[in-house]
Amino acid sequence: MSDTVLGPTYVIPPGAVPPLEEAGGKARNLGLLRDAGADVPPWIVIGTAAFRRIALEGAPAVTAATRERILALDLPAGFRAEVLAALDAAGLAGELLAVRSSAVGEDGKTASFAGQFDTVLGVRGEEALWDALRRVWASAFSAHALAYQAQHGGSAPPRMAVLIQAMVDAEVAGVAFSVDPVRGAADTAVVSAVYGLGEGLVSGELDADTFRVTGDTVEAELADKDRAFRLRPHGGTDVVPVPEGDRERATLSAGEARRIAEAARSLAAKLGGPQDLEWALAAGGRRLFILQARPITTLPTAPAGERRLWDNSNIVESYSGVTTPLTFSFARCVYEEVYLQFCRLLGVDERLLEEHRHAFANMLGLVGGRVYYNLLNWYRVLALLPGYTVNRDFMERMMGVREKLADPPPVPQVAGRTEDAVRTAKMVWRLLRAQRGLAGEVPLFHARVDAALAPLAGVDLRSWSADDLAALYRDLEEKLLRHWRAPLVNDFFAMIFFGVLVRMVEKWLPDAPPTLANDLLCGEGGIISTEPARLVLQMAERVASDPPLAALFEEETDDARLWERLAAAQEHAGFHEELRAYVERFGDRCANELKLETLTHGDDPSFLVRLIRTYARGGAVRQGGREGEIRAAAEALARSRLSGVRRRVFFAVLAQARRRVRDRENLRFERTRVFGAVRRIFLALGARLAEAGRLDTPRDVLYLRVDEIFSHLDGTGVTAELRPLVALRRAEFEAHERGPAPPDRFETRGPPADCATARVIPAAHQGSLKGVGCSPGIVRAPVRIVRDPAHAGDLLGHILVAERTDPGWTLIFPAVEGVLVQRGSLLSHSAIVARELALPCIVSIPGLMEVLRDGEVVEMDGTAGTLRRIEAEG
Repeated sequence: MSDTVLGPTYVIPPGAVPPLEEAGGKARNLGLLRDAGADVPPWIVIGTAAFRRIALEGAPAVTAATRERILALDLPAGFRAEVLAALDAAGLAGELLAVRSSAVGEDGKTASFAGQFDTVLGVRGEEALWDALRRVWASAFSAHALAYQAQHGGSAPPRMAVLIQAMVDAEVAGVAFSVDPVRGAADTAVVSAVYGLGEGLVSGELDADTFRVTGDTVEAELADKDRAFRLRPHGGTDVVPVPEGDRERATLSAGEARRIAEAARSLAAKLGGPQDLEWALAAGGRRLFILQARPITTLPTAPAGERRLWDNSNIVESYSGVTTPLTFSFARCVYEEVYLQFCRLLGVDERLLEEHRHAFANMLGLVGGRVYYNLLNWYRVLALLPGYTVNRDFMERMMGVREKLADPPPVPQVAGRTEDAVRTAKMVWRLLRAQRGLAGEVPLFHARVDAALAPLAGVDLRSWSADDLAALYRDLEEKLLRHWRAPLVNDFFAMIFFGVLVRMVEKWLPDAPPTLANDLLCGEGGIISTEPARLVLQMAERVASDPPLAALFEEETDDARLWERLAAAQEHAGFHEELRAYVERFGDRCANELKLETLTHGDDPSFLVRLIRTYARGGAVRQGGREGEIRAAAEALARSRLSGVRRRVFFAVLAQARRRVRDRENLRFERTRVFGAVRRIFLALGARLAEAGRLDTPRDVLYLRVDEIFSHLDGTGVTAELRPLVALRRAEFEAHERGPAPPDRFETRGPPADCATARVIPAAHQGSLKGVGCSPGIVRAPVRIVRDPAHAGDLLGHILVAERTDPGWTLIFPAVEGVLVQRGSLLSHSAIVARELALPCIVSIPGLMEVLRDGEVVEMDGTAGTLRRIEAEG
């Protein structure tokens, strides 16, 4: 095997393995694949010399306009003739083609450049070919490609060759790894497959079947494959629906999965290391083609380094999806401070707190752009508390982890048995004293928040100087974030009393309905989480009862424009004042309200206007009313079964549980207000930095950490140029958005890396699902799967299905028949508000979002916590 010597032409003809410097990594790998015996579609390569002499000719320096200039490039006639002659010689003239990048360094051993450059499929005809060539060349100058190269030590644009290859009309396509790329298991090959072309899988747009092949054993995880990328006969590709009967059918037989896995292993042995292949089974015979190969650059080595266990059990309700660096760094500091306060409250010695400061500072982690609990550090913190060894089960329930830890980290020896008993007794005394003081401390905390936020009311912070904004943040930090005692104590006792109530129901009322404890909490009133929905319904009723106002809502369908017209219309001034007052009070109560990057109702009131329009048309079907009956019936049942001391103890605990759960919701609204103020401060700081030329836009501040912002202002930062840092992070976090999310729970050794293995859905979920019943009622209706309440669509007559909810979701509750949530607990916002609205609700349903399809009919039982798929039974 020897490298060819390139002549004076631009096209490298097929033959021996082409030289890397002229043909790039992908084309060179195709030559190696062909020599290794793989069935590779025919191809030619336009070498890097063409890129250098034609694409970059007359461009002495790379600028922002380079990409646009290449896209408009007039290709020389001689060059075109040479390419067409080479295609004809290779038997590719007039064929459907794939035009792919083949940069020097691409598909290499240290960096794959996977997904960084463009690929154009289904190319037919000369003009389409030249357009595709320009696109691939220009993709070398995309922001994410340049950022990726910078991450891997490059400074100049890559040298780009272009691969022109016969297009395989694939019946099934995908990727194959010769070893498990996540677990590092050398005896397991992993094959992923989709119907049609593999482009949808590689880009992350389609879900794929996954086959793990170990020896002759094939384990299949089947996805719901609703779409496929298919070739058009005359060029280009289409996304087409997959026939209903094929969606959940395996794309590959066990034999085909073994054949692809064996090809991956064989090529890995011949190419000298584990490989990541793209493959296709051609239509009309399912002939196996290998389209490209690259070394696996992220293969885990033997486990080494510190063990870390990542779990997003409860944190995903507050920080769902990709979370910006600013939000994460702020949340991480808040968690550290709050749990230090909690441990001090329980009497943990300052010396121990200082010794374990690292654990407090790293209770959260950011993996793949998503927030996770660093679970072992949580256990290290809890192990400092008196009585941990005997109360670990309760503490795990308090943390909300779904799976108990089989091998927790060792407990530090902080005291002997006698001393620990004394510490525990002191802790109990402190807690009892703190609990007695809550009746006065909670109102004082509300007043402290009001006083701290009062200077911000109606103030445009964008006019403040950077130093004044920094001082304002530090003032809020000192007055509020460092004095979070009331919410901490109340949260603790909400869980204590509710847990005791549930336990008493189980022990003393064993034949009671499963939701009795929840039913007893209905109708408490005074819960601020229900107030936004009530006010929105009131405004909708006002619109419906005012013909001129209703006509305006019907006439103006642009939500943003309607807001402006309401503000300008004198005859509707009173209604607009209602809207303005709502936004002033509840503008920050929205979906993802704890994420600083969120656009609130104050930033964009369009969702609020749209919701009022929907409800005014008759879309609100529920405003509560039955909660009092449910509560009274539950109390009557408890009284009929209990007597004497048990009855008195039961109702005393119930009274405390009701107060603490109510105050928990109301105190969390204060957290919403504080985070809203912090959001305004940082966006105003972003505006100051943009004015100073340090950032391009105010929202670029979201890609900086809190400490980076303040150190830049204080003159202690180590990076003066913030814009390149923002560009790098923006590209990285956009890649996180495009890529798959890591699992809910996984383990790493050493520095954590992104982990994207799919979670197995047990077969039992296919017909029947079960979770935790939170609010009673049996409903049969079609489901509406919602990932963002602002884009919920038509909810009337549907059961709402969501992965998780936060307080911002409750605005759409009045429109639905029931609520199903994959995550959450009995004390989740969705559960509490659903009880207040007497809305059937089930939470914590494993596999919910993966199993259900939008529009299918289900029957839910909010008492039993069960869910039946009606269509699945037919």
